[in-house]
Amino acid sequence: MDVMTVLTPLAAGLIVAALRASDVLLGTMKTAFVVNGSRLPAASLAGFEAAVWLSAAGIVFADPSPARFGGFVLGVAGGTFIGMTMIHVLKLGGVTVRIFVPSGEGRPLAGHLVADAIRARGFGATTFPGWGGNGPVDMVLSVVRRRDARVVCDVAAGADPEALVTIDNQAAPGNALQGGVGVLGVQP
Repeated sequence: MDVMTVLTPLAAGLIVAALRASDVLLGTMKTAFVVNGSRLPAASLAGFEAAVWLSAAGIVFADPSPARFGGFVLGVAGGTFIGMTMIHVLKLGGVTVRIFVPSGEGRPLAGHLVADAIRARGFGATTFPGWGGNGPVDMVLSVVRRRDARVVCDVAAGADPEALVTIDNQAAPGNALQGGVGVLGVQP
């Protein structure tokens, strides 16, 4: 068997994998821009995504070999992984920061003080009364860009060391939240 006979299908499969990884990456980034309401970047990425997808699909449909099919499938998986990593690194999108502040006796305005500190930094904050496992709490919600979540968490921690801070719906492992502020779902 000739070396080129083996390399040509493999090379085609790798090209298809690279194209599919690229178009899935573009699609993931496009979705983040759509969610943020950034129309021009979302539309631009959608156009590039379609062009790259057509290129990959054209190669596979021209000769549906196992190497090309495999490259198509591996490219989707790789593009998804790379796209999710890029969204995390670039901190695209928005999150809801939830702050739970004990508000029992002697602390009737604790949540309002945390909300005021968040507002003083230029972010929105809304306070709701609630009841936690240890009694009354104020829940403060702040919807912010993902890249600003750390700032809001730090402001909450500075305003009330007894606050419990969460990001989106992430759960705490074990006793990671004991001893003051626990920050979930945000990496510095």
